[in-house]
This record gives sequence, C-alpha cells and structure tokens, in this order.
Amino acid sequence: MGISEAQNLKFENRDDALMRLINEILIHHLDVKNAIILATSLAGVGFGEKVSKKLGVALDFLFTVPICAPLNPECEIAIVSENMDIIMNEALIDSFGITLDYIYGEAKRAYEEVILADIYKFRKGSMISSLSSKDVFIVDQGVETGLTMNAAIQTCIAKGAKSVYVLTPVIAKNVAESLSEICDGVISVAKPDHFVSTAHYYKLLPPVDEDEVEAILTGLLEKPNIKIESKK
Repeated sequence: MGISEAQNLKFENRDDALMRLINEILIHHLDVKNAIILATSLAGVGFGEKVSKKLGVALDFLFTVPICAPLNPECEIAIVSENMDIIMNEALIDSFGITLDYIYGEAKRAYEEVILADIYKFRKGSMISSLSSKDVFIVDQGVETGLTMNAAIQTCIAKGAKSVYVLTPVIAKNVAESLSEICDGVISVAKPDHFVSTAHYYKLLPPVDEDEVEAILTGLLEKPNIKIESKK
C-alpha cells in the first residue's frame, strides 16, 4: 500500500477492518497452534474476540490504565499495566516538567483503585492467562501513540512469551517501526506516515457496547482452553 493510499484509507466498519487484517495475517503465515490473542483496550475487546474466533485462538485481556498530565486530563504521559509495567512518554514528561514521583504515585493509585478493581470484577481476582512459551498476538482496532502496546509487549516478555506480535488494522508508521524493535513483528493493513486518529480511518466506528464487553470479559473464565494464573 502506497503512502497516499495508507493516509486516505477508510475501513467501512470494524468487520471490514477485521477481514482485511485477517488477510494480512494469513499472508504472514503466523503459527497459531500455541498462540493466544491479547486485547489491550475495552474498545478492542469485541474486535479481539472476533480475531480469536477467526484464527481459532484463545482470548484474554490485559488491563492497563493511562496516566495523564496533572493539568491536562486528555494528555496521556504514561501507561501502567496489571503487571505493574510502566511505560512513559519521556518527551512529554520532560517538556511538562513532570516528576518521576508523580508518575510512580499515579501508577500506584491507578493500579490499586482501577486495575485491581477490574481484575476482581472480570476475573474474580485471578491474574492474566499464563503466557509462558506462548506466541502472543496483541490486538486492537487501531494503535496511536504505542504506549499501551509497549506496556503489553513488556508484560508478555516478563511472563515468558515465546514470541510477541502486534496485530492491528492501522498504526502510525513511526510507532510500528518503534514497536518492531522490541517485538517479533507488527502486522497491519496500513501504516500512514501522518497518523490522525483511529476513528479517522473508519467510516463507521460506534462506541462499544459496555454490556457486551463485560459479557466477553467475564466469559473468559469459563473457557476451558485458557489457564489462569492465581494471584500471588
């Protein structure tokens, strides 16, 4: 796909993006025999579930929470995962003069108040599936800054994953190149040079149904092919 094509790409909806992503995955001949799909955002849970069904691969979810600038709640400066991996946007942190004490304090608060609450709500207190010796496919409907994906990759590595791939319909070219340096590959339909936003590349991208997301997440515990690690 050329530069102008990538920039002007418009998926009809999530299903269109899914089918085009599946085609890209098949071209790369990924081994799915010992794989697991890992969704990284609530908006991407339904998308991840459809990818898991298409590939016949188990699904799980990695809980993460963004840490925002103290004076700008819309500006994400870091991400903390349920494994307590913290990924920072150092350029923004330096430009705003934000201290590491603030980052670590907010990460601890987010972990205790948000992530642990979600883990108990959706996984009955259990931690993420065992990723040891697994081929992990991290999936989302679009990747913008790459902070969440970076945190997810670090978590997968820490939990002994055999390989880690990022699968997404659209991702900024520079972010894809950066993530490719720390994982086994980034597979996407388009990698525009001048990324706008995930929603920009979809003609129709309605808000997710929260009840549907909750049903998918709570249903993961009932899947016989997912081994859940007990919380230590």
